[in-house]
Amino acid sequence: MKKNKFITKLFLGCLTLSTGLLLSDHAFATSTEATTQEKFITEYSQKLSQLKETKQRISEQKAEKNNQLSSIEKKIQKIQIDLDQLEKIESIGTISEASEPNDDISLTLAAHVSPLTVKEGSTDDKKEQLTELKQKQVTLKLDTKTISKQESEATKQETQLSEKIAQVNKQKTEQAKQTDVRSAIVTAAKTHLGKPYVYGAAGPDAFDCSGLVQVAFASAGRSIGRTTVDQETAGATISVGEAQAGDLVFWGSHGGTYHVGISTGDGSYIHAPVPGDVVQVATVASYAPDFAVRVL
Repeated sequence: MKKNKFITKLFLGCLTLSTGLLLSDHAFATSTEATTQEKFITEYSQKLSQLKETKQRISEQKAEKNNQLSSIEKKIQKIQIDLDQLEKIESIGTISEASEPNDDISLTLAAHVSPLTVKEGSTDDKKEQLTELKQKQVTLKLDTKTISKQESEATKQETQLSEKIAQVNKQKTEQAKQTDVRSAIVTAAKTHLGKPYVYGAAGPDAFDCSGLVQVAFASAGRSIGRTTVDQETAGATISVGEAQAGDLVFWGSHGGTYHVGISTGDGSYIHAPVPGDVVQVATVASYAPDFAVRVL
């Protein structure tokens, strides 16, 4: 059939009602997109697993540092008690040297000091130990603080990775739903194959081009305008080569389209052609649409 003859028949055959409905444009999950999503999920999951192992090591290090810190604090406390006792003993010795011998005073002072075996110079030794322990205490506290920051950062990264995985999974779910809707639209259109073209008809026994589109979309729970002009504004314009199952293909210029079909995603489309013909599948190669629209 020659193009001009085909255009004339279609121009007479399609309705020109004016009411339209705008729908959102959603990306369709192609096989490439699905592969990319799986790649992301695998990559993120591996990183998340590694991060959890890192967090476990950080947690163990933190527990070890806290145990060391607790042990040092106990040692510091014990040495401080020993020093206090030594100072009391030294005080007793000083009093004894400066005062007249008085056995009653010595006994009274000795009663308030715990028994302690003291070597020569032990006070200085303990003070030195105390200084070293306090330095270790400061170092351990700094180490613990650094580990806590690392733990916090690891937790933050873990949360971000978990959110990314959830986001990609959500996209997969949404795209799977879109794929189901697209498939449902094509399937619905195919149930009307062989039914005659009748101007102004929208089923169930006959259809014009835009009536077939409206009924197929309605079968999948989607509302769309009644005329080709309404339907061409229901989504984002794409090239015919980009058309996937459920996308619409149009003939004519924007705002003046005269025919519409439903892409099957394999270089073909379903349409109700002209009076005297029936709903059928045709190929882009046999007669190419001028542009396509992605409604879903």
